[in-house]
Amino acid sequence: MKYVYPAIFTWYEPEKVYLISFPDSESWFTEGYSLTEAMENAADILNFALWNAEKYGEEIPTASKIEDIKFTSADSFAQYIFADTETYAQLLSLKKIAEAAKFESA
Repeated sequence: MKYVYPAIFTWYEPEKVYLISFPDSESWFTEGYSLTEAMENAADILNFALWNAEKYGEEIPTASKIEDIKFTSADSFAQYIFADTETYAQLLSLKKIAEAAKFESA
C-alpha cells in the first residue's frame, strides 16, 4: 500500500538535531542531524510502522491534513512523507538475503 502522512520537523539547537514526530501516532518518531538524514529517517520509520501494522493487522490511522497541524515551536515545519509498504517489504527481504549470504560466506 502507498501512504502519505505529515511529519513535524523541529530543530533542536542544544543537540543540533532535527526531531521528527508524526501527529497521527505518538509512537512514530525519529531524528536526523541534517535535513537529508531527517527526511530519510522519517520515511524509514513511517514505512516500518505502516508495514508492521499491515503485517499484524493493526489499525492504521487516518492521515491528518498538513494545514491542520499546530506547531509548539517557531523552529518547526511540517512536510508530507511518502511510504510504500510493498517496496519496503521487498527491500527487507533483499536485506535478509544479503545478510544470510554474507553469514554463509564467512
